[in-house]
Amino acid sequence: MATAVAALLERRPALLALRRALPGRPQRVFTARDAAHLDRLLRQHLVDGVVLGVSAARAGTFAALRAEFRVIPVFCFAPIRSDDGMLVGRLERAGAIMLLESLDEPILERVIRQRGLSARRAAALLPMADELDLTTPMQRAAWEIIIHEVPSRLSTTGLAARLKVGRETLSRRFGAGMAPPLKVAMDAVRLAAAGELLGCRGYLVTEVADLLGFSSVSLLQRTARRLVGGGARRLGTLPIEEIVRRAAAPSLGRWT
Repeated sequence: MATAVAALLERRPALLALRRALPGRPQRVFTARDAAHLDRLLRQHLVDGVVLGVSAARAGTFAALRAEFRVIPVFCFAPIRSDDGMLVGRLERAGAIMLLESLDEPILERVIRQRGLSARRAAALLPMADELDLTTPMQRAAWEIIIHEVPSRLSTTGLAARLKVGRETLSRRFGAGMAPPLKVAMDAVRLAAAGELLGCRGYLVTEVADLLGFSSVSLLQRTARRLVGGGARRLGTLPIEEIVRRAAAPSLGRWT
């Protein structure tokens, strides 16, 4: 999955460095003009993190992000002056990830990728492979891709192409033994991603459904009720491991 971020940077050199670190298409750096525009971007695009300059952080944008979008990692990328010490300390204690302009540019993409939202999700869900009886190399490879890319609208056909097998073959081999069916596993991860976002007070259910590629809010609601046993807002109260466990556990009933 290509890492994407929303950025509010007052210094053009910092923005250019970020674009060099995250090049390509589709667009990977969504640039905000101000805090209000940043808020809109977060409702329109699924991102792994937000990158702020010191001025934006000092102006209260960081505090607003923590209040409204607490699950999204925030990176502060700027040249730090000696008189910024207290601000830097306050930001780090509040969970910001500090990156120094120029000095940290060579590792910018790697740090964002390793500490972004997708990486956090993978750290929580990848170890569940054994619990879900995903034991073969193909099952485990598919599970890793599902975790990273299904929230950004990877289809069954796209997954099969990535693994270089036919869709029916993939479906049969993924669901072998006591493993959940492929569609259930993919829906479970999408619901887990929805739960992450709905745990933030800044997101509406309609926005989350659109960000994750549900064709309608009612489909998100129905999928949540069918697999987890509650409406979409219920997802925001559960750890993502529990969402996947409830969605994919055979004890909840045979697959439909």
